[in-house]
Amino acid sequence: MKLLRHELGREIRCLMRSLRLATLSTGLATAEGWPYGSMVTVAIDQSAYPLLLLSDLSDHTHNLAEDSRASLLFVQPTRHRNPQRGARVTVLGNIRKTDKSEHAARFLTMHPEARMYAGFGDFNFYRMSVDRAHWVGGFAQAQWLNGKHVTFKGTKVQTISEAEAGVIDHVNLDHSDTVDLYARKLLGRRGDGWRMVGIDGDGADLERDGRFARLPFPSVISNASEARDILVSLAVEARCK
Repeated sequence: MKLLRHELGREIRCLMRSLRLATLSTGLATAEGWPYGSMVTVAIDQSAYPLLLLSDLSDHTHNLAEDSRASLLFVQPTRHRNPQRGARVTVLGNIRKTDKSEHAARFLTMHPEARMYAGFGDFNFYRMSVDRAHWVGGFAQAQWLNGKHVTFKGTKVQTISEAEAGVIDHVNLDHSDTVDLYARKLLGRRGDGWRMVGIDGDGADLERDGRFARLPFPSVISNASEARDILVSLAVEARCK
């Protein structure tokens, strides 16, 4: 059964936001554009655009300088005997440099180890447009979707962006025990000391000792009040487990 556009868009965003690794495909500049795949670390911004940190010395960066068109393949980890039963999405768009501080901050939040080299002269941050997406939800379940149904735009992005720091500080300072409950009871993660490090329209990012977990929201939020309501609801759910 095919998903409606808004449903599929959310499935795609949630999969992208849950992963920090993807396969980047570019056209090899030194070999007549032959497809070239490479593993890259990624973060997803508030608008659901992928962010990357690339070295000028890398082949994929040379390729993008010649042709900015590229794709990113996100694959959901699966324990199925047949890996084709797992979900994956290929995002098509153009990758270009970005010097916006919020893009750098978002990437480094999700990849703190990159702080060691992010300031090197040959490293730059990049942002990928989302022009089209090809979703495969499992065996024989495939749909194409225009990128406008995947990404967020306008006041929703601005409102969540402005509220993010305040929500995170409040949760971590006043409800740190609840963050541990989210991780243990809702996500099956171990240990105490989890922190919320990011929040967007689709969910929140939790971190503990360099390990990350994605807390998906049951519905899309668009402001701080909705974030509070949904976090309270998830806390109640976690305490009941």
